[in-house]
Amino acid sequence: MLPGTFGNLPADATSHLLSAGRTARHARGELLFHPDDPAEALYLLLRGSVRLYRLGTGAREVTLDVHGSGALLGVSALTAGQQYGMYAEAMDDTEALVIGQEALSRLNKTSPAIGVALTEQINQQTRGVQERLAGLVFLEVSQRLALALLTLAEREGEWTESGTLALRERVSHQDLAHVVGSTRETITKLLGDFRQRGLLDLGYRRIILTDREGLQKATREPLR
Repeated sequence: MLPGTFGNLPADATSHLLSAGRTARHARGELLFHPDDPAEALYLLLRGSVRLYRLGTGAREVTLDVHGSGALLGVSALTAGQQYGMYAEAMDDTEALVIGQEALSRLNKTSPAIGVALTEQINQQTRGVQERLAGLVFLEVSQRLALALLTLAEREGEWTESGTLALRERVSHQDLAHVVGSTRETITKLLGDFRQRGLLDLGYRRIILTDREGLQKATREPLR
């Protein structure tokens, strides 16, 4: 089954979508595309997570968004003659279905259900960008970090009866900094604060969430 909104497609539409694209795999740290690359294909992320960013003043990386499975990358490809306009970096080992513009055009004509799924997914991502911007403006970093941890937890597994959940091994402090729009140093300090409050435990390259209700409270109230 395909992830995200595409998981609701009828079997024939799923078959058409899969046959229209090719599977591309990228290791952690690899770029799926560059800003100046012609936007000739749309990426449907099947597995892993990808960071979209641009370079600001002094070559400083500015993270625009972080997407997980089911997301669409390179939506500029839906309009002819565009460039991607940003970097797309694999944050872990990823797998994506890459669909060229001609194939996309054919799919939209032959399978309306795919066009509907594309529209729904783009709308979801647009709302996600708006929520991210609102969070950067109205929420403290500690609140954004608690939200990010809970979101990762919901994406990766189920909580145990004792209220714990270990995040994937390779999530780093820098990864979390990209997600919440902060610095690695700030995230490291906040994770230490969260640990002292019993909200999580830290192992070697591993974060174990130990208090779901406490983290939910931390999304509503900044740390004092």
